[in-house]
Amino acid sequence: MELHIDVPWILQVAEAAGADDPAPDDYGVPVSAVARHGAELFEHPVYDGPYAKAAALVHTLGRCRWLERSNMAVAAATGVMYLEAAGISVKPDREDAIALKDLLLDPACTAEKIAAVLRAWPTAS
Repeated sequence: MELHIDVPWILQVAEAAGADDPAPDDYGVPVSAVARHGAELFEHPVYDGPYAKAAALVHTLGRCRWLERSNMAVAAATGVMYLEAAGISVKPDREDAIALKDLLLDPACTAEKIAAVLRAWPTAS
């Protein structure tokens, strides 16, 4: 399944998960997250599959400051919502969320590492 998201979708997730954050400080971050998740090189996706695409979104939204106080929560929610939209129902628990937050805070964080974390999340039965 080819799933493409846009900036209004990310802003809706931010509104729902953003802990009453005011308007984003930097709209370039969600714009770049959208472009990154759909990036192609020589007509081949840079991020192949829903976990890799979700990880690219999470990495960009979580590592680049664009919200006053809820980057991590919005990044995690975006990952969950993207996987849900792709037909993968994940049910991360508190420890899963903390592991993702800790990874996002690590300077060595990469989209590939985030994809591995997302793949390890339990799925809904």
